[in-house]
Amino acid sequence: MTKNILKKTVFFDLGNVIIFFCHKRMCRQIADKSGLSPDKIEESLLNSPLGDLYERGSISCDDLHRHFCEHFSTSIPKEEFFFAMSDIFTLNEPMIPIIEKLKANGVELILLSNTCPAHFEYARKSYPILSVFDSYILSYEVGARKPEKKIFEHAIANSSSEIKNCFYTDDIQQYVESARCLGIDAHTFINTSQLTEALQSRGFL
Repeated sequence: MTKNILKKTVFFDLGNVIIFFCHKRMCRQIADKSGLSPDKIEESLLNSPLGDLYERGSISCDDLHRHFCEHFSTSIPKEEFFFAMSDIFTLNEPMIPIIEKLKANGVELILLSNTCPAHFEYARKSYPILSVFDSYILSYEVGARKPEKKIFEHAIANSSSEIKNCFYTDDIQQYVESARCLGIDAHTFINTSQLTEALQSRGFL
């Protein structure tokens, strides 16, 4: 890909940056539908290899639902299962004007997220602001999760900018450090005020 050195790119994390999520709510909702305890749901989906495999795209939605039903001898309908699993987000509304201003300034916007098909499809349908992004780098499509080098390299290769003109924000410090190790200017997201200052100081806003 030929890159325009004048182009600027911002890589955004999704969870707890653009939208907040609550895993406890997910576990409660699935528990209500299945008759199981939230602790069992957490152990099965969050504290086992199953969730990691799903976020890497190593297993499909059908595989995840089937495994869950077989493991717990339950027959929760697939549509109900994935709605309970995915209706866990709240929009970080102060992010909207930041994203819109970056877009108006001609900055390329790329979403860089550890996520799964059910969560991303729910978020994309629920939050129109995600439609302004130029592309999505998603763990389940790339087959790698942050902080692994592969997913960041994939993001760099898919941007239109030289790496010196790229910027990344994430709420997890470890992921920020991984990006920096590859030469990406990165900022640990705490709140929108600090992010705005960081973007302004670098000439993105």
